[in-house]
Amino acid sequence: MVIYFSRAGQNKQHGAAQFINVGNTALVADKLATQLGCPAVALQAIPAYAAEDYAATLQRTKAELAQAAAVQLAPLTVDLTAQTQLLLGFPIWWRTLPQVVVTFLQQVDLAGKQLYPFCTHEGSGFGRSLDALQKLAPQAQLLPGLAVRGSNAYKADQALTNWLQSLQLK
Repeated sequence: MVIYFSRAGQNKQHGAAQFINVGNTALVADKLATQLGCPAVALQAIPAYAAEDYAATLQRTKAELAQAAAVQLAPLTVDLTAQTQLLLGFPIWWRTLPQVVVTFLQQVDLAGKQLYPFCTHEGSGFGRSLDALQKLAPQAQLLPGLAVRGSNAYKADQALTNWLQSLQLK
């Protein structure tokens, strides 16, 4: 199963704020779910991040990170209990996991699950997110991940195929 957080609207791409209809991580998550023939489930923050104002989103996310704030999440529409393999996708915000993902990881039991991280970024790769994942999900098996430059998400199909094949998931 693919679980991900993404944000559409005004985003930073190629060094400038641009409007995108589908968030970069959502684009990658949907491609992965299609290749694997599995569901993709989005994590939804309540309230949602401002789609039309990148500066407001930056301000909110910086404050959430500084305060290690829990973010209210909409209830998941799936039961993760029977899932043994989770592909977890997220954008890199402030060189780490968004607090939305941190909150999710604090709320679910990932003991014994295989966790395959993937992220979108604009130059930082995984940043510090893999260390954060290890700390937040110590009972999960953290497997090799894939970092995709967000502005290249729309053309990442071959990289995704190669990653899945390297993990023997496809």
